[in-house]
Amino acid sequence: MKAPRWSTSRNPDRISHGPALEQIAELLGFSLFEWQKIVADTALELDQYNNYAYRTVGCTVGRQNGKTTLLVFRIALELLKPNTVSIFTSQDRNAARGKFDEHIELLMSTPFRKRIKKHVRANGQEAVIMNNGAQYRIVTPNSTGARGLSVDLAVIDEALAHDMRLIAALQPTLATKESAQLWISSNAGGPYSTMLQHYRQLGHAESPALSWHEWAPYEDDFDIHDEKVWDEAIPTLGEKLGVRVEAVREAVQTTEPHIFAQEWLNVWPSLATETVIDAHKWAALARQDVTIGSFMVFGVDINPQRTRATIGAAGLNGPFCCLEIIENENRIGWVKDRILQLWEQWKMPFCIDSGAAASSLILELESEGVNVIPISMRQYGQACGSFYDAVESQTIAHMGDVRLQTAVEHATKRKLGEQWAWSRRSEEDITPLVAVSIARYALVSNLTVPTPRPAIH
Repeated sequence: MKAPRWSTSRNPDRISHGPALEQIAELLGFSLFEWQKIVADTALELDQYNNYAYRTVGCTVGRQNGKTTLLVFRIALELLKPNTVSIFTSQDRNAARGKFDEHIELLMSTPFRKRIKKHVRANGQEAVIMNNGAQYRIVTPNSTGARGLSVDLAVIDEALAHDMRLIAALQPTLATKESAQLWISSNAGGPYSTMLQHYRQLGHAESPALSWHEWAPYEDDFDIHDEKVWDEAIPTLGEKLGVRVEAVREAVQTTEPHIFAQEWLNVWPSLATETVIDAHKWAALARQDVTIGSFMVFGVDINPQRTRATIGAAGLNGPFCCLEIIENENRIGWVKDRILQLWEQWKMPFCIDSGAAASSLILELESEGVNVIPISMRQYGQACGSFYDAVESQTIAHMGDVRLQTAVEHATKRKLGEQWAWSRRSEEDITPLVAVSIARYALVSNLTVPTPRPAIH
């Protein structure tokens, strides 16, 4: 394994809990990758008061290199300390809950389970309680998710999805603990990843308050097909249980170059060339004083793999077309029932791209009496183009939803006849963007005349 491109240097005069973390990994049936040892040895250095020398730890590395397992080991280490509190969050609460369930399965499948007093999976009460009084919980990544807590360890996975508001919410929870730590983990972010970018800049400036570790190509000018570059950027390449060279060879041939560079090589995209929607313009459209209004159309989208689905909505309010994500899940079995619930409640139409995966719902929904607006491939291209134009003209308002933000951040173009449309080749979920794009198009193009929503009493 090659050295990271950027990394806080190990202070040889300090002892470290890195070896303890390695023992935890072995207890859980793992051997640390070399890159994980580098992070742990430095991040867990102790100062002269036997507290952690770094209160903030950040690491970025491409996908499938073991970021999540490193975080599990760090949480397990904290759980062995009596009466400590650890919290975990991710892109959103659903993602955090999914990771939490994975963590429980891992902990309960090893001798570590003997140390666990109980685990709770009830929604909103998820927790692991240890015999020694230590706790591990998940929190919603917003201003209220961790309010009132005093914690020893806060972990943010997939940190690219967040801005500095999450740090403002979490930092006070760590303020009263002498040896508290905040861990931030992700692969490379984009224009909206302001939190991750903030800590990355501190790391590159060698801030003494931060332990920062980043694997990426050594030079900014590189060839994505050069296997030497892969060796620099992918720390587990060729290691036992690490990333397989064959998988990288396949990915570089089947993935758009900038997506491959970001997801596999941990390279931040160029805003000037890769971003369709300007980050600052999109951020400026976030409003808390505008509601979706009295008329709306729902948009439904399912990705081609049928692993993600979104229901969004667009409504008119004065000069603005307001957007809202109603529901977004990493499965699709819920979609039809949720549509029927919304139809029963609002009697508002649902727009679906007749050439996309969600088109399989059209006949079923129509048989249930739902007002469905199918749009053609040509109309879908118009929906994408007019959405872009609306952002440029500042006639869109959104609520700052991180799921939509992430989709916008990763939106790229594909040719569609004489037009263009949102590309689905990104590894990120763009169904939120597609759903609100077609909902807005149906609304502003007068494809239907929605009836007013019933009054809410």
